[in-house]
Amino acid sequence: MQWEAAIDKMVIDDPSWMEPSLHPSGERLFDDGAIDCSSADVVDITSTLDEDFLSKLLSERHAYASIASAAGCSPVPIPSDEPSDGLFLNLAEASAAHAEIPKGVTKEMLAKVWRISEEDARRTIEVTTQLNRQDGDSSIAQRASTNDRMLRYRRLNSCFFMDTFFASVKSARGFNCMQIFVSDKGYVKVYGMKSVTEIPQAVKLFAKEVGAPNVFVCDPHRNQTDKKIREFCLKIGTTLRALEESTQHANRAELYVGLIKEGIRRDMRDENSPMRLWCFCAERRSSIFNLTAKNLFQLEGQNPHLATFGEMGDISNLCNFKWYEWVYFRQHKASFPHNKEELGRCLGPTKNEGNEMCQWVIQANGQIVPRRTLRRLTPAEASPHNEAEAAKRAAVDAAIRARWGDSIQEGPQETLHQDPPPVVQSEEDADDFINANDVIDFDPDTFTPYQDDVEAPAVVPEADIIDSTGKPVNQQSTADLLINAEVLLPQGEKDMMAKVVRRVVDSDGKAVGTYNSNPILNTMVYECEFPDGAVKEYAANVIAENILKQVDSTGRQTHVMDGIVGHRKNGQALTKDNAYIVTKRGRKKLRQTTIGWDFEVQWKDGTSQWVPLKLLKESNPVDVAEYVKARNLADEPAFAWWVPYTLKKRDKIIAAVNSRVKRKTHKYGIEIPTSVAHAREIDARNGNRFWQDAIEKEMFNVSIAFEILENDQNMPVGWTKSSGHLVFDVKMDFTRKARWVKDGHKHPDPDASNYAGVVSRESVRIALTYAALNDLDVLAADIRNAYLQAPSSEKHYIICGPEFGLEHEGKRAKIVRALYGGKVSGRDFWVHLRSCMQDTLGFISCPADPDVWMRKQKKADGTEYWEYVLLYVDDALVISDRAESTLRNEIGKYFELKEESVGPPKIYLGGQMRKVQLENGVNAWTFGSAQYVKAAVTNVKEYLAERGKVLPRAKTPLSNGYRPEIDITDELGEAEASYYQSLIGILRWMVELGRVDICCEVSMMSSHLALPRKGHLEQLFHMFGYLDKHHNAEMPYDPTEPEINEEQFERQDWTQSIYGDVKEELPPNMPQALGRGFRMRTYVDSDHAGESLTRRSRTGFFVFLNRAPIHWMSKKQTSCETSTFGSEFVAMKQATEYVRGLRYKLRMMGIPCHEPTYVYGDNQSVLANTTVPDSQLNKKSNSIAYHFVREGCARDEWRTTYINTHENPADLLTKPLPSGEKRSKFIGMLLWWLGDKLSA
Repeated sequence: MQWEAAIDKMVIDDPSWMEPSLHPSGERLFDDGAIDCSSADVVDITSTLDEDFLSKLLSERHAYASIASAAGCSPVPIPSDEPSDGLFLNLAEASAAHAEIPKGVTKEMLAKVWRISEEDARRTIEVTTQLNRQDGDSSIAQRASTNDRMLRYRRLNSCFFMDTFFASVKSARGFNCMQIFVSDKGYVKVYGMKSVTEIPQAVKLFAKEVGAPNVFVCDPHRNQTDKKIREFCLKIGTTLRALEESTQHANRAELYVGLIKEGIRRDMRDENSPMRLWCFCAERRSSIFNLTAKNLFQLEGQNPHLATFGEMGDISNLCNFKWYEWVYFRQHKASFPHNKEELGRCLGPTKNEGNEMCQWVIQANGQIVPRRTLRRLTPAEASPHNEAEAAKRAAVDAAIRARWGDSIQEGPQETLHQDPPPVVQSEEDADDFINANDVIDFDPDTFTPYQDDVEAPAVVPEADIIDSTGKPVNQQSTADLLINAEVLLPQGEKDMMAKVVRRVVDSDGKAVGTYNSNPILNTMVYECEFPDGAVKEYAANVIAENILKQVDSTGRQTHVMDGIVGHRKNGQALTKDNAYIVTKRGRKKLRQTTIGWDFEVQWKDGTSQWVPLKLLKESNPVDVAEYVKARNLADEPAFAWWVPYTLKKRDKIIAAVNSRVKRKTHKYGIEIPTSVAHAREIDARNGNRFWQDAIEKEMFNVSIAFEILENDQNMPVGWTKSSGHLVFDVKMDFTRKARWVKDGHKHPDPDASNYAGVVSRESVRIALTYAALNDLDVLAADIRNAYLQAPSSEKHYIICGPEFGLEHEGKRAKIVRALYGGKVSGRDFWVHLRSCMQDTLGFISCPADPDVWMRKQKKADGTEYWEYVLLYVDDALVISDRAESTLRNEIGKYFELKEESVGPPKIYLGGQMRKVQLENGVNAWTFGSAQYVKAAVTNVKEYLAERGKVLPRAKTPLSNGYRPEIDITDELGEAEASYYQSLIGILRWMVELGRVDICCEVSMMSSHLALPRKGHLEQLFHMFGYLDKHHNAEMPYDPTEPEINEEQFERQDWTQSIYGDVKEELPPNMPQALGRGFRMRTYVDSDHAGESLTRRSRTGFFVFLNRAPIHWMSKKQTSCETSTFGSEFVAMKQATEYVRGLRYKLRMMGIPCHEPTYVYGDNQSVLANTTVPDSQLNKKSNSIAYHFVREGCARDEWRTTYINTHENPADLLTKPLPSGEKRSKFIGMLLWWLGDKLSA
């Protein structure tokens, strides 16, 4: 069940999962799964037609805003101060339909074409058909057929309002006004008229095309109640009801007049279409109104067409083309050499012209014709780089403007049919005109000319004593930043929120206390003000200690809930009448929504806050459920679907309830801004410039990435608009930080890779061992602002915001450097860095690892060697006899390095590195994971502590005899399963950092990621208990050459075998081998049928270069072998496959590799078959592994020999070994410290 999964999810100790999402811009994004916050309150709905109810149901403002939002229009004011009608009719719920309706257009496409939201588009597609599915991008050689019987007929049974609106611009068809008909469900129909004398004809046409309604409701104006109209209504059995004088606001058509006008203005303004085409736009917009499934209760998820007629409307002729969209249409009468495909603009579906799929198209000569064979422009044709197509479009636009004008100028007074001038019947009618000036969002009546206002005197905030330069006396940066922080401090017997106001100074004006960069040792004294006005003095270390106690690991301030003290319900909440929905199969189901309810929460610090039910239900479900039960609210729709279930599960989930809610607005007690204006407001309120200084620092650093154009400069062709924003944060030392990031998520994903290159960890181990073996230095450095140093491959520009300064705000700026947040910034930096390394510095990229760069060098004694630069995005690791010179004088010449990062590496790829001297006097590098392991163990301890548990004490990673495949404990819930997967990810990274002692156990537990059980999670806790005891380990990369008894690896004569006289194939492009090389050893083993369920075997092997472990693997075999011989041969094949790849990499890195690899195994039969040339294979199932390994022996790529299983360290990778001498010995061969502890 979905709710059960949601309940189980709450056991995760991560307060961030219950927060509202935060947009990169800082805006909160709520998704209650129901009505948007801008939707109208439509709780009290009635089906009566009595006028007395018109003003009792909804306020005009709410209804107007909701319908406008759902229809894709921005609200515009209505000239009446009185509320309009709130008349909505309930439609009986429809029967279930089991057959799926064929759909053609997607919700994304429909939202774009109709200019509506995707959610409205989704509902629209569900309640409409598209029986004639055609693609607007398809070829126009063979277009729609003339068969439209499936779209022809409709029926009507409803009530309609009608009214007339006027235009000051005569339409292309000679219309000066339109008659609008609106149903009580929002169905809209418009008819163009030359004058109001044609209203009777419009009513007759409406009845003929739409149907005869039960009632026509109209204004008391004589044109609306004409004798001809009354007589016609009498004949068709329709009542004509005129409203009372001065109550025109009760006419629902008045509301839709404003919506239609706003929709027309917006369409024309956005596409710059001629004003005289408003009649076509009105007809198209009214059709969209009818078929859009607005998010209103009275429609119950349907659209006005379905609610009015009881049958689905079809969107086939509306969903393919936008208003005034460029199209190619087929000109059937075109004679040679004229092209049969002509360019034009689409004006929407025709009526009584062609078939139902026919569209109005305005041609290049300005003539408007009906065409059913047309298509959209292809991306290549629409591209601004296609100069020929752009020129054709410009020519067509010029011809259309010459005849019809544009969205501002109405053009010549020419019509498709010559008509008389518009007729104005009254002043009231004149107010309904669409005026040309309405298209421009500028109101000269409300414009106020600039005047020099009298500036109020500046208020100097309270501050500490400063010197002549304006700097605080005896005050360091950390102390400065504490001022204005909000922190919970002890006040009497309880803690209260206080604000740090100022420093305390003595009689000489000097600050009291001693400053220390460590906040815990800082004894400077501050005055802190409590809400009751009390002011007390606290030392800086006390304040810092309390701040750190009140924030989580990310610095976010948390509030501890004391209880729920009140609730409130707004108009958006569902009523009990609307608590159910009907599924497609006809089943009634409770609506799952929390919208419309807020709860007043009392915090432990004495403050209170209104929290939406959506958040509180996730963070404190039991508290909310108990409160609801006590207040008799459990039968409300917002609670009925989850409260009863929660109360039943209360005893099981009470321990997992998280009563802490993050406070996103503060970090370490410092208020975090959401915009530049907010940052300035905070600084002004606090009397400092911390946030503004952070912004100025960031904009100074990032300014290199922008080329700002003056207003008179044109943007080059091909550049597209982008955007970005500032992200704000507070560091541990209370320093404010700002970062400008590009909104890359708004751009499509690139076709090619968009990531920066990273060197493999295997290459790092090889390079460190090579450095120690050849007595080379190892130096590391970070590239500062790496991305900003690379040119951008994207052609994007932005509009400068306030962070760019007053002199640049509003200007256009080209993005010329790679920016953080960009989709291809990583790739741009990688390409730029590669070009510098190769073309400028003379390095070559290793074919076996493109992020290993190499160059020949000579030592002072003339010895040649390979100098390496290993790149992991912006981290550089240099292996050279002159490493510092290479970093500073060569790489540092073209890339700015962080000075503090230049030096021997200490932390690299998440692990600690150090250079040590071994007992034999040889220098070597070590790689440790102690810091990462300790941090991970601490997090697990905190997770268990919050659930009343502790880590078990363990001597081995898994309990003795435990087999995860036969664990039959209960399955984990969704939240715990996710936590299990995250722990596996942490453990895998530990293995990568060198913790080979848990490699086999982690591999075994990773096999159950898809369906983890409680027993599996307990064993992971057991493993972390083992790591808690044995966390301090590091792996040495010992370059000492091992002692190998070559008599055990005698070279056999394979010339008479089926393989013949073969030799190892060497890469033809391998570089010259320089420096000292390695002796390679491999230890391999398998655990036959070790998996209890599938009886598959497990492969394990180690690969050493000299005495340095370079690679290790523990993996379950993919086939089930019937014998130990088969599983051991498969393991041998897997190990030698890796060896072949490693030998290739060494040669491509220029490292000598002259000797074969010495392979140790503990199965006599396998070794006999690999060393004896004339042995025969008796099992065909092992033939591939058999011949692969033997051919490698024949080529002398490797040689094999036997080793006792008690001496084979690969045994550690095939099965969980119990605690004892054998396990301790193997670990001691591989790791430092940990082996000593285990043996002890």
